[in-house]
Amino acid sequence: MDLEKIVRKILEKNEWLNGLCDFEEGDLLAIVNQPEKFQLVKRVRSLKELYRDLRNLDGVFKYRNLLFFNDWRYGTFVYDIRNPEDYIDHLTIDAMDYRKFRKLISQYIAKRE
Repeated sequence: MDLEKIVRKILEKNEWLNGLCDFEEGDLLAIVNQPEKFQLVKRVRSLKELYRDLRNLDGVFKYRNLLFFNDWRYGTFVYDIRNPEDYIDHLTIDAMDYRKFRKLISQYIAKRE
């Protein structure tokens, strides 16, 4: 399955990322605006780059076999591209220093390789 299809599949199932939660709360444009920010996937080469991007940007970031869907309101949903049915974890990056982040992501990768 290609990366675009995986992203679409994840967006279909995650109501926070696809805007359905906000739509049901009365934001009529959420189902258009929310998924739009997850259309492009940025590939990152290092955990430092990933950490910096997640602290500053909304969007989808790919590091190794993991996808990180980051939203300033809802936090970061982490998915394994080989099993996009369920998310691995939900993170609040602002509450996490780099060392804790690095250790956590390294554990995710080690479990799945």
